[in-house]
Amino acid sequence: MRPTRAHVLCWSALSGVLWAIAWPAIGGMAVLAFVAWLPLLHAERLHETRTENRRRAFYPYVLAATFIWNLSCSWWFFAVSEPMTTRLVSVGAPVICNTLFMGLPWLLTRWVAVRWNRRWSHLAFAACWLAFERLHHDWDLQWPWFSLGNVFGEHPAWVQWYEGSGILGGSLWVLALNLLLDSAIASWRSARREAYRKLAIALLVIAVPLIGSFWRFHTYPESKPGGVQVVVVQPNVDPYTEKFGGLDSMDQLERMLALARPLITPDTRLVVFPETALQETGSIRLGPDGLIFKGLWENALDSARSVIRLRAFQAEHPQVALLCGMSSDRWFSDEGERPSTARPIGDSRYWYEAYNAALWLPVRGGTESYHKSKLVAGVESMPFERVLGHLGELALDLGGTTGSLGQQQERSVLRDAASGLAIVPAICYESVFGEHIAAHVRNGGELIVVMTNDGWWDNTPGYRQHLTFSSLRAIETRRDVVRSANTGISCIVDQRGVIRAETDWWVPTAFRANVHPNESVTFFVRYGDLVGRSAIWVSLLFLVATLWHWFRRTRSV
Repeated sequence: MRPTRAHVLCWSALSGVLWAIAWPAIGGMAVLAFVAWLPLLHAERLHETRTENRRRAFYPYVLAATFIWNLSCSWWFFAVSEPMTTRLVSVGAPVICNTLFMGLPWLLTRWVAVRWNRRWSHLAFAACWLAFERLHHDWDLQWPWFSLGNVFGEHPAWVQWYEGSGILGGSLWVLALNLLLDSAIASWRSARREAYRKLAIALLVIAVPLIGSFWRFHTYPESKPGGVQVVVVQPNVDPYTEKFGGLDSMDQLERMLALARPLITPDTRLVVFPETALQETGSIRLGPDGLIFKGLWENALDSARSVIRLRAFQAEHPQVALLCGMSSDRWFSDEGERPSTARPIGDSRYWYEAYNAALWLPVRGGTESYHKSKLVAGVESMPFERVLGHLGELALDLGGTTGSLGQQQERSVLRDAASGLAIVPAICYESVFGEHIAAHVRNGGELIVVMTNDGWWDNTPGYRQHLTFSSLRAIETRRDVVRSANTGISCIVDQRGVIRAETDWWVPTAFRANVHPNESVTFFVRYGDLVGRSAIWVSLLFLVATLWHWFRRTRSV
């Protein structure tokens, strides 16, 4: 029977469904990732048969698959408690944009297939998809949430080898299996022996990494004596009705200190509070312009009420360092240089820059701050603002500190000389970026601390998906992860990626645990994302070769 558009569309849609069923916190059946692209690859063959190879566009069918995948796995954006228009934008923008971006590797692959052959197109697809994932980590619309290697976040025992490759090694693994199986299926009728050979190779490709990973998982020394005792606080302050104005900022702080206090022992060395834990409305005098009321001013942090209270708490427990998420600001005058994200303060001659930040109070040493470096596009930063102008005020109010925020370029490490702690700070979205965390570790970080809110999208798959990234970062860097979430899930993740001391969702609580800082450096930390960088170069070679081939054919006509 001759295939129809409906046949092609149904097979394409099946790929999107399989990816949804495979994805963490949605279906969780990660094994389906090894076959999830097969229906779309089959749809491509049906499309070629239906159109008799007349080069009709296959891109709309790709978009059908990627749209179903994106919508099924990120519909939770719609749960934000905002007006309906804002909800539609918050879910529609990332879903539509990512759907279109995911189709780009298929476009180049089709171009290669038309001008070369299917074997070359398979190689081009693997390279282009990996290049897309790599580039999607480092531009103004960065959204690597759906990198294929993330599908194994709930199965750390499968991917212990991420310490060498990072998550794009998992993406390559998934692509290799799908393309090998597709090639075996395509040659089944005409070359049965060749199909068996490809199936045997596919079996090795799936078995060897799994066996090696299971061996590494069960032999890695996950339990060590001693360690550093930490206390993790989950205050459960409602982000809509309490955190940003409904409950006094100092009352919020007292609630957190009350949760931490009974758990601190003489052996405790660190207490961690979540993202935007400090929301002080303070005041600062700016010369003759009078008093300006807004936020924690980093020009004078030690005089802020929150910091004074935390120092007093620290005096009760002099062996304890404190790490707190905060919303802070820094002011600039007209006379000096100011960053592009600075905004005017009313009609005065002063400007300020806002940060989603962390406050670091070591046992010995002064007050320090860390600014979130990886900002959420459309929420914490306006994409391409340098080109489009100062449009930060248009950023959506969908989580934590909003607007076009300042960010930190240095991958700093927070150190406490008294305990020897060397902490990698990660605020919310930053835990999604493997190379970003690895850069901190290269600078000497021995323990990862994730501070997040995770209460904006209610009890949906969003916060559970976010949790899985901590497991992947732990494996890539072989660092314990301390995770403090405002509404959950707070936990410890060991160096094998196993989640421990997990709290419940939407409960005020705190817990005490021992963690083990690690000085050793993994291959991935030392050399970074070699898979992604190599894929970019291979994709460029395919592009140049295809353009040259097209140019020569055009000249010969």
